[in-house]
Amino acid sequence: MKNLTAMRIEIDEIDHQIIKLLGQRFELTERVGIYKAEHALPAADSEREQKQYLNYRQLAELQGINGELVTTIFKRIIDEVILRHKRLIN
Repeated sequence: MKNLTAMRIEIDEIDHQIIKLLGQRFELTERVGIYKAEHALPAADSEREQKQYLNYRQLAELQGINGELVTTIFKRIIDEVILRHKRLIN
């Protein structure tokens, strides 16, 4: 069995991967925001957001994770994306 230090190192590595993926996600959503600005599209797409929240919840539950926790995390991420899109559009 791994000791506590080894397990914490593994957790830190996973956290690093999560943050790296989040950075990649924001880079891509920035490009989406530029596209929206160029094509006079609204910053938010509530229909897509609702579908995504349902998808996030289902994926979370498949992993044995609280779906409400995951949707809360993604709500914060999406709120930040929309804020960035609004800045690009205005």
